[in-house]
Amino acid sequence: MNKFMGLAFSARSAISSVMKTGFVTMLQKAKKTIEKYNMLSFGDRVGIGVSGGPDSVALLHLMARVAKNYGLALVIIHLNHGLRGKESDREEEFVQELGESMKISVESTKVNIPLIKEKEKGSLENICRKERYKYFTQVAKNLHIGKIALGHNLNDQAETIVMKFLRGSGLEGLKGILPVRDAIYIRPLIEVTRDEILLFLESEGIKYITDSSNTNNTYLRNRIRNILIPELKNRYNPRFVESISHTSNIIRMENEFIKNSVDRILSKWNINFKEKKVNMEIPEFKKLHPALQSRIIKTLLENCSPAKTEIGFKHVESVIDLIEDGRPNGLLDLPFGVKVRREYSNLIILGGKESDAETGKSLQTTEKNKGIYGDDKWEANDYYYNVAIPGRVDIKEIGMSVAFDIIYDKGRLDFKSDDTVFMDYETVSFPLIIRNIRPGDRIQPLGIEGRKKVSSIFIDEKIPMIKRKKIPLLVDQKSVLWISGIKLSNRVKITDATEKILRAEII
Repeated sequence: MNKFMGLAFSARSAISSVMKTGFVTMLQKAKKTIEKYNMLSFGDRVGIGVSGGPDSVALLHLMARVAKNYGLALVIIHLNHGLRGKESDREEEFVQELGESMKISVESTKVNIPLIKEKEKGSLENICRKERYKYFTQVAKNLHIGKIALGHNLNDQAETIVMKFLRGSGLEGLKGILPVRDAIYIRPLIEVTRDEILLFLESEGIKYITDSSNTNNTYLRNRIRNILIPELKNRYNPRFVESISHTSNIIRMENEFIKNSVDRILSKWNINFKEKKVNMEIPEFKKLHPALQSRIIKTLLENCSPAKTEIGFKHVESVIDLIEDGRPNGLLDLPFGVKVRREYSNLIILGGKESDAETGKSLQTTEKNKGIYGDDKWEANDYYYNVAIPGRVDIKEIGMSVAFDIIYDKGRLDFKSDDTVFMDYETVSFPLIIRNIRPGDRIQPLGIEGRKKVSSIFIDEKIPMIKRKKIPLLVDQKSVLWISGIKLSNRVKITDATEKILRAEII
């Protein structure tokens, strides 16, 4: 009997030792991270984002432990997304009770994410993230909070990098989650694994809530977390999470080097980031390495665009093509109200009011346009019209009209006429415009995987040069959708899932 009791005691001691080691490991790693990235200063008021899950609860207890050393004033911040009904409300109650038990004040509110999603575009994850940071910023301003601590850990880092990789991100995306962002958001657990966090909570007997949506593999991040990363760990590298984190650290350093190099170059060129109009000398630009060229164009486009995070490879590629095209003049209409114009050795990028003014110029149909664009091919009959749906656009420059309406019955579709096209309404990025060709215009023709220049299609179709500038193009905020009477974009094709149909007809 005593023999078995001795064995049981030894087993309990071993488990206790492992738990204690896990706790010490997490605490030591987090403290080291705080010091390495100078996350805290003595006397900081710190808001702690607490959802009730294991990561944020572990973060809260960690911050409570280091508060004395740094003289911190702590505030818990919780946002109830209202996505899971009673479960979401229970999480809010749990966080309130947690704050009371630890004598830390709690700031919380509830938002209706489903209602917001009806009004805004974007994934559910991105909308939740946007609302969360919006609330954090509001609380920080109201309570004079200088730092906001978030519970992202090493596994979150790995998931983010894998997700960015799958989406084809560049260095900016692959650098992962920053330990410190905008000098206010800090992530003390970013170098701690999820296993170490769970071991800490278990060793301390700390309760937390598990979000049931984390097992829903409908979401890409959950599929990466629950399926892909475990497979990579089991079959290829047991320390995959740590390895990919090391990779992100290298990428982050190299990305910072490129960013600083770009900043120095733009400063040397006297580029003013406060202005929404940039004038760059192409000969100087061409002297640079292609990696710097791409980053410079991306930086300038983001500066002129309200949707900075939406500037992607295809937009940068279009501008590079405009520069390398060989023609002395050209104009690009990019999404988000950004326009790029080439005038011989100068590249001009416009956004905001500057871009609006440019649009106004393009609407003029007089010989004055030749002087504006420095292009002897910019003719008096160039045009640019906004599209209303339902409605009709009368293109007086070519004596043609195009009518638009909405159809819900697929049985009414007649694909026999080249003068009428049908598009999946939900795939269109509004607003729409009708205009003639601009340098760099591209379309993905129906049934073809790659994109093709509109000018190349005109050559393939043997359209006479004199007629090319007269053919109307239907364009949304992403690309050309329809070369009237010739080609429709594959991006807006009708599928089995299509419910709402946009019809355009030349009349």
